[in-house]
Amino acid sequence: MILDLYKDSFEFASKKITILLILGVLSLFSILIIPLIFVYGYGYRVIKMSTQSMINGEDEPPEFGEFKKMFIDGLRYIVVYLAYLIIPFIIIAISAMNGSVNWILLIIGIILMIICMLVAYLAVPNMAANDDSISAAFAFSDIIDIMGSIGYLRFILTYIGIALISLAIVFVATLVISFIFGILGVATLSISGSGVGVVSLIGTIIFNFVMFFLVAPYISLFKDRCQGLIYTIGS
Repeated sequence: MILDLYKDSFEFASKKITILLILGVLSLFSILIIPLIFVYGYGYRVIKMSTQSMINGEDEPPEFGEFKKMFIDGLRYIVVYLAYLIIPFIIIAISAMNGSVNWILLIIGIILMIICMLVAYLAVPNMAANDDSISAAFAFSDIIDIMGSIGYLRFILTYIGIALISLAIVFVATLVISFIFGILGVATLSISGSGVGVVSLIGTIIFNFVMFFLVAPYISLFKDRCQGLIYTIGS
């Protein structure tokens, strides 16, 4: 079941290259905040659609549109995660005050953050599946019941798997792109002494383009799809 969830999410994230590029452009200007809200709004739309889907279905990433609703959905997404993580952040920040680290507080903050992230991972889909109700994101008894239906250990392992797969995608993409342009740089060196620098510059530009506009949005879609689908297992 979990492997099918990963497979479905892999395929889902790769179905529309244009969506990846749009997400990449929005992320590029995320420092302006508003584009970032739209990125989260689209992610929320993917989660919402996935809570109504079946694993290994024929779903495709939704189109961009209804921008007012997407903006509001993005705010919902952000607010829920901030609400869950603000206390752990405060505890971690306090642990590092006065120029020294209070290790007990730091450890408590990190453990609390992990727990809150796990709960938030189901809280957002629960909100999406219940008519976008913010209160559903904090219906702890319902969320814990869903987590129990999935299986606590299976849920945690699935969450860890998503994180490891995301890191593996970045690692493999970095390795492949670096290898390709490393070969091109060596080949050019045999023709021109300045060729390595030229290829290196071009390679850097293309590397950043691929990572920022394709790989990062792909991982984002993969994770959002997983987040919605794992909710369906327990609901």
